[in-house]
Amino acid sequence: MLTQLLNKISMYKMISIALTVLWVVAFVFSLLDIISYSPVAMVASLGVLGTVVFLATLLFAKLFGVKAHTESSYITALILFFIFTPSIEVASLVTLGFIGLIAAASKFLLVWRGRHIFNPAAIAALVISLTGLGFASWWVATPPLFLFTFILGFLIIQKTRRFFTGGLFLGLTIPLVFISLLIQGEPLTNALVLMLSWPIFYFSGFMLTEPQTLPPKKWQQAIEVVVVALLFAIPFHIGDFSSSPALALVVGNLVAFIFSRRHAILLKYKGSKKLTPASRELTFTPTTKLRFEPGQYIEITVPHKKVDGRGERRSFSVTSSPMRDDLKLGIKFYDPSSSLKKALTEMPVGATITATGINGDFTLPKDESTPLLFVAGGIGITPYISHLRTLKQLKKKRDIVLVYSVSNLADLAYKDVIESSGIRVIVVSKSEETIVADNWTHVNEPFISAALLAKHIPDSASRQAYISGPPFMIDSVKGSLKKLGVKRIKTDYFIGY
Repeated sequence: MLTQLLNKISMYKMISIALTVLWVVAFVFSLLDIISYSPVAMVASLGVLGTVVFLATLLFAKLFGVKAHTESSYITALILFFIFTPSIEVASLVTLGFIGLIAAASKFLLVWRGRHIFNPAAIAALVISLTGLGFASWWVATPPLFLFTFILGFLIIQKTRRFFTGGLFLGLTIPLVFISLLIQGEPLTNALVLMLSWPIFYFSGFMLTEPQTLPPKKWQQAIEVVVVALLFAIPFHIGDFSSSPALALVVGNLVAFIFSRRHAILLKYKGSKKLTPASRELTFTPTTKLRFEPGQYIEITVPHKKVDGRGERRSFSVTSSPMRDDLKLGIKFYDPSSSLKKALTEMPVGATITATGINGDFTLPKDESTPLLFVAGGIGITPYISHLRTLKQLKKKRDIVLVYSVSNLADLAYKDVIESSGIRVIVVSKSEETIVADNWTHVNEPFISAALLAKHIPDSASRQAYISGPPFMIDSVKGSLKKLGVKRIKTDYFIGY
């Protein structure tokens, strides 16, 4: 239920809502004198930050000839609000305005081929501290806000499925901070209380997991998180310069940049073909040669009017082979569809959209003798199509069993590609129709169960499993596979952004 609710809104909208709720809670607490900052300071500080970041974003966007992302400006202003102490003093408000200007400018000046390198709030906090004009107090890490910060941060991690990144960071920083406090001579009880004054959960939920500044692969993310956690939790001083959460994240962003070197990609629309009554495959021509691995995804930006809560950006699995010059995306169009998908259906041939580097870990093991199990739910078939097309082009055969769950047989997408691959296929569908094809089996069941998998794939425990589709389906199948003794499982959650 929670996952389905979160899937209805974009990542940016989710963070906007979470930060707004946190601000409202902080404002109410200020009215009740639960926290020490005045309601006037709350309103004035956010007003200055919001106004400066918004206007600066519009100005820089016009100067650089790009579209301003106003929702991103709102998020940046709110993140900065919880990092820097609210005030009604003129000098402090002027400093906040300067901080907002630095954050907005960083998105346009500190970029690599159209993508910003650093988290805007973190780079603003670091720069302002280096100038000596101010410092980040991270006042959000106050005990009264702890529970709200924890819950809202968890919801963001749940939405973005950044459990690995967030979990690893918390698993490293919590014990490191605690040990550091004990080493500094704090009594055990004091150390436990002081833990609430560290912005660990705010940092991990609202800042560290920003997709734009994370490297594409899980092992790369692990290295970045370890670097950030060590710099975050272990204090050090070099003259007047000292460690800070902002420094930790900026260094982490540099690590991510070295790994990913993301760049903006222009895609020219060539046309589309129907896959099922509700899905189509769109074909684009990249302006530059793309390098990616089968099974990865790409985030596209589709500017359009009357943008709904899902936003202008969305990630889709690539269905084409890396050896092709064109780029193909398999997309399901719901009724009603999001404003972005409606814009895609109305896009004229020759129109150009932008995208970022292709990312993801849903790739096959290098050992070609490893037997594989593909499990797909609905349009979750798309990442496998890139695998199958690539294997066919390379004239390679691998031991693959595909379990493909659809509501009815009319929803089978890419039947021709799958059939030509020669792999064994088990279609799970509660349908009175049947399917006739070599190596294909139709199982008349409403969903994929452990019993079904055990019956039709008795050697599943020896296979490396891949699951792609909606979150509730992945969680269910993952549990079933674990019951059957499958130890190596990769997942590709179709959550949208």
